[in-house]
Amino acid sequence: MKGIEISPGQPGRLMVKFAYSEATVAAIKQIAGRQWHPEGKVWSIPDTPEARAQLAQVLATPAQTTVEYLTVKPPQPAAVAPRQKSRPFMPGKPLTTNPPHPLIKAVDDELVLRGMAYGTRKSYGQHLRNYFDWLKAKKVKPEEATREDIRNYLVQMASNGRVSASYCRGARAALVLLYDAVLKQPDKVSDLPRMKRPQQLPVVLSREEVARLLKVMVNLKHRALLMLAYSAGLRVGEVVRLKVSDIDSKRMQIRVTAGKGAKDRYTLLSETALAVLREYFREYKPKDWLFPGEEAIDHLSERSAQEIFKDAKKKAGILKPATFHTLRHSFATHLLEDGVDVRYIQELLGHGNIRTTERYTHVSESALGRIKSPMDKLVL
Repeated sequence: MKGIEISPGQPGRLMVKFAYSEATVAAIKQIAGRQWHPEGKVWSIPDTPEARAQLAQVLATPAQTTVEYLTVKPPQPAAVAPRQKSRPFMPGKPLTTNPPHPLIKAVDDELVLRGMAYGTRKSYGQHLRNYFDWLKAKKVKPEEATREDIRNYLVQMASNGRVSASYCRGARAALVLLYDAVLKQPDKVSDLPRMKRPQQLPVVLSREEVARLLKVMVNLKHRALLMLAYSAGLRVGEVVRLKVSDIDSKRMQIRVTAGKGAKDRYTLLSETALAVLREYFREYKPKDWLFPGEEAIDHLSERSAQEIFKDAKKKAGILKPATFHTLRHSFATHLLEDGVDVRYIQELLGHGNIRTTERYTHVSESALGRIKSPMDKLVL
């Protein structure tokens, strides 16, 4: 077969890449221990004589040239330092690969001292880069910007119709931190209004839609990922960062470490999800990360998890504008419909404010189902 690429992967595994065809994919699935890595669009197989011989057979390579055909070059020295293990909170991780603007660095240092997660620091840095570019076009230095300059920047952003209210609130927060804590010019931002957060109801899948979504998942790892996210109400960043040690099957709980707001919590471990997890453990044998990425030292990326959900949604024929986070919304809503007290749901979700959890009372089918329209009482 032409166009096949074979290279070293994780210890004891080979990475196999080839031009897509249904027949070839069906053939490689016959190899025991094979695994598909959607983030790299590549397969991996055990690096054993049996798997090598089977690969040669299913890909229709000449039997007498199996050894030469599957010769793997030793890995070359890395040109860059290996990636460190990802963490939800990474105070030592640089804000950018290039030296950042001194003021962005100062803001980032302030966020580090406040214990903010890396995602928050990255967001603040991007907001400040956009603001500094806007000032540069006007030939104004950040420390020389006036109160009117700052307000005009936010007004233009809020009125262009291209960004959300949440994005505008983030930009405002970054500017307040810059002028208040770093530049010590609090008067410039002391009266900046905060854009009102729109009261949007979350999209929720029905129980039947969730079941359909999970049934179409052929890949065991992907099915376990989505099932765990729904059954425990996890955010995408929380489920991909789970460790094997976070699963407590004796107490039937999952420990969520450093969730949103750097808070730890415990949530439910479903018996159904545990059965699938045990099957997943037997086949994939994860060591550290529960859902490892292409490299064993790192977890599955959030983007890959979102693509897995997107693919499942398409296969299940679900037309709602659902995202991976919809699984969390559905978990909370279904618990509420089952009569679980909203305060318990708040604890399971890790919400700091009960009002955040109370949004689900507006989308509960059981609550709406008990209310009849006055039209139904008319005699026509």
